[in-house]
Amino acid sequence: MTLAFHRRDACATIRENHLTRTTSTLALLALLTLTGCAPTRDPNLAGPNYPQDKPQTRVLDIQVVRTDSTIRLTNTTARAFGKSRLWINQWYSREIAELGVGQSIELDQASFRDQYGEAFRAGGFFATREPQRVELVQLETADGMLGLVAVGKID
Repeated sequence: MTLAFHRRDACATIRENHLTRTTSTLALLALLTLTGCAPTRDPNLAGPNYPQDKPQTRVLDIQVVRTDSTIRLTNTTARAFGKSRLWINQWYSREIAELGVGQSIELDQASFRDQYGEAFRAGGFFATREPQRVELVQLETADGMLGLVAVGKID
């Protein structure tokens, strides 16, 4: 009789542990789903409208290479740039403090925002939507709008 009692106790414990693990797993999946669908729009982070009145004057030898979630700029010109605004596809932008001669900087693509505060859709392992293409990259300086060389995506 004692053996049967312990067996029932063990079975109940196993069922409780299984139920707890299942509940925990479902809760974690729900949390991941909700955070994966979190909005990327934040009006407090809204950037300016693209300056249509500033035509691009030339293309500089500054390469822009995209990875899944970042872009890397390498300044191979003989000119340093101070505080500027970097534009992607004439829609998303962010400020950069400086880009020195021979300097490379890496920027998170999600840090680029449009005039509504919407973030640029980058890729990456946890991306829930198709990433946007980087087709046109420009540097807005006091001298005007300067084109950069967008190199294909590096995996």
